[in-house]
Amino acid sequence: MAVLYRLSQNQNKKNTKSYGKWYAKAIHVNEYGTDQLAEEVQRNCSMKRSDVKAVIEELIEVMARELGNSHSVRLDGLGLFRVGLRSEGTLTVREFNPAKHVTGMRINFLPTRDRDASTHNYNSRLTKGWKIQEAPKNAVMPEPTEDDPEGDSTPEP
Repeated sequence: MAVLYRLSQNQNKKNTKSYGKWYAKAIHVNEYGTDQLAEEVQRNCSMKRSDVKAVIEELIEVMARELGNSHSVRLDGLGLFRVGLRSEGTLTVREFNPAKHVTGMRINFLPTRDRDASTHNYNSRLTKGWKIQEAPKNAVMPEPTEDDPEGDSTPEP
């Protein structure tokens, strides 16, 4: 198993340093959902699939509440979740109106990282041991959409 990628040429003329250069983009060929996670966890421990699903559903509710209260949420071994905002700038503090100028919210995720003692680099625990491989040229990939112009992510079910 490996993380698949395809090469994509940067067509954004606004960034002259990267315009025309080729970059690797991860390909997502499938989505592993709550049911599949629960089934696998059931096989690996003493919990039933329904219990695992109940824990995941409650975790989502608790995380949503805590993130909505301006708390960050850390899941040890996984990472840190926190809220980020998109907003339009104003010339003065007095002009800023959150109802008008805050244009969106998102959840930012920072994976747990370990420091490699020999290289002093930080590595994500989640990506440890992963391999990278170019996707086959004849692989069926999702079609580009308005939300995903590169066509490199799995559509929502």
